[in-house]
Amino acid sequence: MEKFIVIVFPNGLQGQLWSTILRSQNLSVIWESPDVPLPGILKDLHRKRLLPDLLIVDTRLHHLQPLHLCRWCRRHGIDLKILLVNGIQPRILTGEKQWALAQGAVDLLPRITQHSLLSGSTKNLHQVLDVLEVSSCDQPALVRALLSMGLSMPFQYDHQSTNSDLEAPSYRYG
Repeated sequence: MEKFIVIVFPNGLQGQLWSTILRSQNLSVIWESPDVPLPGILKDLHRKRLLPDLLIVDTRLHHLQPLHLCRWCRRHGIDLKILLVNGIQPRILTGEKQWALAQGAVDLLPRITQHSLLSGSTKNLHQVLDVLEVSSCDQPALVRALLSMGLSMPFQYDHQSTNSDLEAPSYRYG
């Protein structure tokens, strides 16, 4: 059975990477705008029994409040796996991950960086496949997809990210 994933990222490289990585594994992906009224859409999809197998949300979308969305889904009985990606930080602290899990997220993953493009993409992809209970990863397809993006040059950072992978602000979740 084909898996259906909705990703919500700001326009930029991280969203392109995630879309490319997931599609390389023949997963159906819709890249949704961060401006959509996601709770209303999720309620409607839940009512119609059309929820995606996974929702991936970038934590930089403060107006969307991804952790609040996790709690909201749980409170409204919407059984949806929500994976959070911190589109700024190259590493996730244990406390941050534990807090995200306590709020109802299935995981909190770091951004994919230039110096770890293949390994970071592979690691994050394996986390997604585990959540989806997909047992195999087509590594050659992943490599071909990344190469097709022409990422041999240094990353151009998303307009909402910091100038350096090392200058990541800390977030307060609540």
